[in-house]
Amino acid sequence: MIFYKFSVTVLHNLNIYLGLTVLWFIFMTYLSHQDGEHTGKASLGLAKKLKFLGSNINKLNSHLRKTAHVFLFFIFILLLNITLKSMELQIGYGVIVAVFWAWADEKTKLFIKGRHFSWFDVCLNVLGIALGIIVDILLSKI
Repeated sequence: MIFYKFSVTVLHNLNIYLGLTVLWFIFMTYLSHQDGEHTGKASLGLAKKLKFLGSNINKLNSHLRKTAHVFLFFIFILLLNITLKSMELQIGYGVIVAVFWAWADEKTKLFIKGRHFSWFDVCLNVLGIALGIIVDILLSKI
């Protein structure tokens, strides 16, 4: 009976973690695969709302766009690692998947109107992954 309760709890948590990871992946993929016009309007609109942070809206917009890469992949690797740990798998698999998607996400932008491939953006994605791994390691030591 105890094993059954443990198994149900583990499966329930796995489903939650896996669901959150998949939803985040879909969300970040949706954002990155909007055409150039829509993604530009969205980030510029946010920059205008945050104009109190800086006087130059275009510069703020550029910083927001770059920060989004880091943030999206930071959250993705954290969720992916939690999911893999709940499945008792090595987080190295998550790192491989995340780094591959960091590149593939940019590569697929070649097929989207108004978007382009950028190695700099791939590096920002990988930076988010690295920061997420560092935070994951630090949290696991607490």
